Amino acid sequence: MIRTHIITGFLGVGKTTAIINLLKQKPEAEKWAVLVNEFGEVGVDGAILESQAGEFNKVVTKEIPGGCLCCVSGLPFQMGLNLLIAKEKPDVLLIEPTGLGHPRNILETLRNEHYQDVLEIGASVCLIDPRHLSQTRYTQHETFIDQIQLADVLVANKTDLANDDDKAQFETLVKHSQPEKSAAVLVTQGELDIALLHYPADPQRLAIHPEAHAHAHKKDAGLDTQQPLAADEMLRRLSNHGQGHFSLGWLIQGQQLFSLENIRNWLSGLEVERAKGLINTDQGAYVFNLREGVLTEMPTRALDESRLELISSAALDEDALQQALLACLQSNE
Repeated sequence: MIRTHIITGFLGVGKTTAIINLLKQKPEAEKWAVLVNEFGEVGVDGAILESQAGEFNKVVTKEIPGGCLCCVSGLPFQMGLNLLIAKEKPDVLLIEPTGLGHPRNILETLRNEHYQDVLEIGASVCLIDPRHLSQTRYTQHETFIDQIQLADVLVANKTDLANDDDKAQFETLVKHSQPEKSAAVLVTQGELDIALLHYPADPQRLAIHPEAHAHAHKKDAGLDTQQPLAADEMLRRLSNHGQGHFSLGWLIQGQQLFSLENIRNWLSGLEVERAKGLINTDQGAYVFNLREGVLTEMPTRALDESRLELISSAALDEDALQQALLACLQSNE
């Protein structure tokens, strides 16, 4: 039986960082797998996890980009899951849905008869930025509500940025959760203790049915939406829209170097809900993450190709953004 956990949370809450922290605590003898889905087409989170997974023994990653696993046809998810199980035979499986995705259909799929002798459903974990509990654009968003409702374990992340009122609202949320949560903790930097995965999972959470929700996507998610860049293809632009959000991303040949100063300045000035990327610069490869106007970065290994994804609640001017991105290339300084 493969112990399986869903790690959920809204856009930019720190799911990928939390998973990396869990991988650092993986028992040496166990093989773990991570199945990632993103709203955008470029697959930045999967690439970040893959770059980090190389540091750990017996860790594999697989990605299904281009939508949310839980509101389009379940076939791409089930095919990706079946391939991962058959090929890798992991001891533990972590599933990271897009921050815009409802986890209900995933949990129902994992608990159906096809997997009852294969998967042992462990605690599902939902990360929350407690600062969002006072903002109606989150608290009235059905995805946000659904993620919290179905979680066995609630984690208030980024508490170093939260005030006492934010933390008190989180405690109130936990206190009034029904069914009662198996555990609730406050952390910073996604520093989850692996012990959280061993709390019980309560299937009765699925018995509470929210109002039906409809999702519109430009296209259904597929298992292989990204063909490798051709030798003469400098970059490829990919976009998606649905759930009231728009994504715009690029795959860029690895030999194209960006000025670190220029790309940093450009990303810092973007008015988008989220920007994330792995980019080769004149000072090495970096992971960039823009959330709520704050840009963070960290060095990473050399990249075969650069990847960048923008997510916004407003339509994006694709041509203008691409022109500005290309102006950050080292040769355009």
